[in-house]
Amino acid sequence: MSHKNLVEKFIEAMRVSDVETLKSMITDDFSWWINGKVEYLQTAGEHDKDFFLGFFGAGAASFPEGVEFNISGMVEEGDFVATEANLKAKTAMGTDYDNDYHFLFTFENGKIKRMKEYMDTHHAKTTFGL
Repeated sequence: MSHKNLVEKFIEAMRVSDVETLKSMITDDFSWWINGKVEYLQTAGEHDKDFFLGFFGAGAASFPEGVEFNISGMVEEGDFVATEANLKAKTAMGTDYDNDYHFLFTFENGKIKRMKEYMDTHHAKTTFGL
C-alpha cells in the first residue's frame, strides 16, 4: 500500500474518531505539531502520541452529527506525503465549522511518525474557544 493510500485511511479514521485504527498506524514515538502560538491557540505546538489519541478519542463529542473530511490533493515523495483537505461539520454547540488544512506526514517503516498540521487557527479558536 502506498503512503498516499495510508494517509487516506488515516484521515478517514480521524474523521470517524477510530482511535484503534489511528493507534495501529502511528509509531510509538509519533509526534503531532499544530501551527500557531500556544498563547493564542491552546492546541498549537508539539504533541505526543497519547495527546493525539486522546484528542481524536474525544473528537466525536465535538461533532455529534459527524463530519465531512475531504482530501483535495496529495503529493508523495519518498517518506513524505503532503495533503490538502477540508473539514466541514456542525459542532456540539450548533455552530458551523469549515476549515482548510495542509498536512505533512512523515513515514517510518510503513507507519506515520510525524504529522504537521496547518490550518486557519483563528477559525478554530473562535469556533471552539481554544
